[in-house]
Amino acid sequence: MTTQQATTQPQPDLLPLYPMHSNAMVSGLDQERLALLLDHVEAVTLSDELASIVAEVSKRYPKYLRVKELFETLRVYTRVGQAIYEQWRAGNVDTIYEFACGHGLLGVFLAYRFHKLSVICIDLERRPAFDHYIDVARALGVPLKNITYIEGDFREQAIKPKSFVICVHACNEATKLALEIAQAAGACYAAMPCCIRDGIYFKRISHLEDQQRYAAAAGYIAGRFNAHKVTAIDERITNRNLIILGGSKEGA
Repeated sequence: MTTQQATTQPQPDLLPLYPMHSNAMVSGLDQERLALLLDHVEAVTLSDELASIVAEVSKRYPKYLRVKELFETLRVYTRVGQAIYEQWRAGNVDTIYEFACGHGLLGVFLAYRFHKLSVICIDLERRPAFDHYIDVARALGVPLKNITYIEGDFREQAIKPKSFVICVHACNEATKLALEIAQAAGACYAAMPCCIRDGIYFKRISHLEDQQRYAAAAGYIAGRFNAHKVTAIDERITNRNLIILGGSKEGA
């Protein structure tokens, strides 16, 4: 395992081949699409071991790996992983926190890639999926000793300046709270907001279509928390697809 520069090789557009509804499981794919998807995991992560973990999880625990969440994780891994890599190379990161981590697959991928860093996943409820990923990884000889799951409120977590805080689709006030924690600590951050209800950041945004409202709200968040970059994943995976990056200066 190595701490790698992100792959810059263009990947084929596989999304039209796969269902993106919430009930579509990787285990339900036919052999041809499964093989293609696993090849894609290996190409994106530069790791046949991670592809093997995905394959084995879908086999052993068929109800715990959705097609949509895997594609979303891969795209976020690419964007956020590159940001972490740049900040790590600049000496700005020694711990990665994923607040409101849910199933924790992104944390697993990042722990594999950044094996010299500590990865801490935090959520109010420990999901069975996370333990399945770790059990399979260890059974395949990938110990992932640098990842920890804390079941609790991320607001109670004291973080240090050399941290990178991630919050992906943390609902409503959770994204704001996560960014406030990162900002107070002088830490780097990556946030992909989902629900942005009126009254959390501003009184009201009106007379805009849903995606226009989302983009305007994300822009407000980026300005409020001194972001240095806004990027995105494919809107066909999720329409809440904007990623806000901030903290230490880009490329510093």
